[in-house]
Parts: sequence; C-alpha cells; structure tokens
Amino acid sequence: MGRYLIIIARDRPDLLGRLAVIYGQKGEVEIHFDRRQGQAWTARGDRADRRAPPHHDAVLRKQGFLVIRQPGLVTASH
Repeated sequence: MGRYLIIIARDRPDLLGRLAVIYGQKGEVEIHFDRRQGQAWTARGDRADRRAPPHHDAVLRKQGFLVIRQPGLVTASH
C-alpha cells in the first residue's frame, strides 16, 4: 500500500486540527505545513521550486491543502 503526504498551506493553520483528527491515526499518512518560501515563479517565468508540479500550487492555493500519493516500498522476493 502507498503512503500519503498531506501538505497544508501556511495561511490555513485551521486545517491542521481537522485533518489530524481524520487522518492522524493512520500510519500511512503524514501531515506537514508547506515549507516553501517566497513566490513559486521567478521573474523569468521559471519555477523557483521544481519539487511540485504547477497544478499542485493551484490546488494548494484553492483548497488550502494537497494530498500526494507516494509509492509504496518495493521489496525484493527471493
């Protein structure tokens, strides 16, 4: 099973409590605040932070949080 990462927008700290109640007890879910600094775009139009696709920024701004599915660990079978 995969893990999930929930990123909360820095201007929406009110969501932390609600999301922690809903997902906090599940071991496969991590909840973090967005730690990025400054603007997502540089003056040239390049993305300053290439870790997240552009649509992630839009979703984070619109709904205040973002859920990202992380692939599960692959184990070698003998």
